[in-house]
Amino acid sequence: MVVEAPVAHASRITMEEFIALVERNPERHYKFDARGDVVEMSPKWVHGDTQGEIVMLLKLWLRGGALPGYRAATEVVHEIGGWRCRPDVAVQPGDCEPIPREAPLLAVEIRSESNPRSELRAKAARYLERGTQMVWLVYPESRSLELHRAGEAAQTLSGGDVLEGGATLPGFRVSVNEVFPPLQTV
Repeated sequence: MVVEAPVAHASRITMEEFIALVERNPERHYKFDARGDVVEMSPKWVHGDTQGEIVMLLKLWLRGGALPGYRAATEVVHEIGGWRCRPDVAVQPGDCEPIPREAPLLAVEIRSESNPRSELRAKAARYLERGTQMVWLVYPESRSLELHRAGEAAQTLSGGDVLEGGATLPGFRVSVNEVFPPLQTV
């Protein structure tokens, strides 16, 4: 099998070319950076485990009827006003297009070795510019997160701090500790 690396000007590839790249290289994980360029990511176990915890919390909350018609999903490619992204977790209306062109209500990005905090913060700004109401930047290594909302200063939360959904996710309320997989005890 021929493995193709992203090109220097990967933002110029079409969505169909991106999908074909992913299908030809199922052992690799491609995402978009803050500019919308294709990059290969190297998520580790802790990334996937944290992603699973977050989507589980959101799905359980959504099943309670808080936002009828909305769903939570992982790794869905979006094309929002010409910007391509692939949030680790998104909350979106369930009747959206296969490649949504509408900003997710909530976008979650989980830090991995290949994306520094500055890159995640740039992504948060792009989501908010395009209509996302809330962005969580999740840092597994410190078991903390940054909460971003349009027009507000970012908040850093950790440990027993309470993450509240406010008007965006009405009634959603969890301890930051619940966002992360339980700590292993020996």
